[in-house]
Amino acid sequence: MDVTIYALLIWITAILIASLDLVIFIGSKNLSSRVFGILILITAIWVASQGFLVSTPNSSIADWLIRFQSALGIIIAIGFYHFSTIYPNDKKPNLWEIRLSLLLIVVFIYLFHFTSYLNTGVYEIGGNGRWAWTFGPLHLFFDVMFSFLWIVSLAKLYRTYKTSSGLLRSNLKNMFWALLVGIIPPTFANIILPRFGIYTYNWIGPISSAIWVFIIAYSIIRYRQMNVRAVITEVSAISMTAIFFIDIFINAPWGVWEDALTFLVFLILAIYLIRGTLREAKQRELLNDLNLHLSEKVAEQTKEIRAAYDLEKEARRELEKLNEAKNQFIMITQHHLRTPVTSIEWQTESLLDGEYGPISPKVKAALRESLTSTARLNRIIDDFLNITALKTGQNILNPSLRSLKPAIEQILRNLRSVIERKHITVTYPPDNAAWPELTIDFDKMRDILLIIVENAVTYNRDGGSITFSTKVADNRFILTIENTGLGITPEELGKIGSTLFYRGQDARKLNAVGMGVGLSVARAIIKAHHGTFEIESDGKDMGARVKVGLRN
Repeated sequence: MDVTIYALLIWITAILIASLDLVIFIGSKNLSSRVFGILILITAIWVASQGFLVSTPNSSIADWLIRFQSALGIIIAIGFYHFSTIYPNDKKPNLWEIRLSLLLIVVFIYLFHFTSYLNTGVYEIGGNGRWAWTFGPLHLFFDVMFSFLWIVSLAKLYRTYKTSSGLLRSNLKNMFWALLVGIIPPTFANIILPRFGIYTYNWIGPISSAIWVFIIAYSIIRYRQMNVRAVITEVSAISMTAIFFIDIFINAPWGVWEDALTFLVFLILAIYLIRGTLREAKQRELLNDLNLHLSEKVAEQTKEIRAAYDLEKEARRELEKLNEAKNQFIMITQHHLRTPVTSIEWQTESLLDGEYGPISPKVKAALRESLTSTARLNRIIDDFLNITALKTGQNILNPSLRSLKPAIEQILRNLRSVIERKHITVTYPPDNAAWPELTIDFDKMRDILLIIVENAVTYNRDGGSITFSTKVADNRFILTIENTGLGITPEELGKIGSTLFYRGQDARKLNAVGMGVGLSVARAIIKAHHGTFEIESDGKDMGARVKVGLRN
């Protein structure tokens, strides 16, 4: 065997590829990494065989090696086609694709090794390539199939890369460029140029594989390509051993140049070996330090967490007590407020009825205003009592089977004067079938509907409208009250839904004495009925919709 510098470079490349293969097999057990490892092992064998091809003087061995390399080429192409399907999500290929691939491999091995349809023989040309070969009548079939498989594989990887993001996108980008760079030189040097009778450069294809090996290795170290944990120390040691093994058994005729090249490769690997060893030693030192102090740190953190938890628990108990005391205080205060307010109401009604003698029209008007204010104050007290009772878990409902239609009609009668004064048009379904009987507290529901309709009147524009609509869906009765009033901006709509007693800016300008309690009461009463309460608006000056959902 005549070992040339080209053969030595090819074998060093094969060692690098085998080292990368070892990194992948040791560092990951994913399906995609295992398939890729098998493929680059086959690639390493293909590269190594090229070194023997340019070194052997025997034509029979050269002929067998060329056929062997060609068969490995189609196996690698088929393998990378399947890898592009599996990577990066470890998706298993279809069974029919595997069977078809095995059939193609068997056919090509048979055609290369047992027929002359693809290769017909070899002849020596000397120089860097050493051997040339002649093509059989079906060799174009191999060229087309090889090119097709690689183009489809790269296209699939590129398509996956375009739809990915983050670290996966970086991995796919590196994998795509590594395979693209890796396949172009062998395709030109070992497939295209021989078609034109140029065999001198067929040693370039295997050596160029070192480029994509470095790209994949960089991707593994930087981005954990295929979830591989890089093991530089092990790979460096094995690579050094393999190089010295080659140096022992191969007698290259270059003297000092051989020794210089071997030393250079050894030096590079030794640097990686030392850096890897130092890195692993530092990591072990940090890990040991962490293990020594971990229990102490965990105990310290646990103590702090427990102390914080106990403090928070105590604070929560105190807050619950304060909240309960506050609710009780509010309920007691409201009950005490009701007595004098009720007394004022009765005395005012007695004055209006003339029980204490005749009064002037001006006094009557003043007393009616006082009676209206007293009624409003009573309603506010009732609202606060309802909210407080609901918050303390008391059942304030007195349910019965009733329709909401009488409540709507009564509310509209009570508000007739203000509705007519603002020229508001009110429509509602007159048919009793549109108002099914519901299990409700009629008085409470009438009160909250009064709140909703009062708001629809108060914040409506002159000449506006209020529309009631009903429907039954999924065993729920839905009442929608829509008005053409101020409307609500999206920002205020969110606050109304999440902030207690919130009122919009325009509403505060139009009705400065309002407290925003009404909607909170309505929401609480409907919730007690296990119903739903929603407020919708298309924006400022575009009206609003209130939807009340109750079980049918």
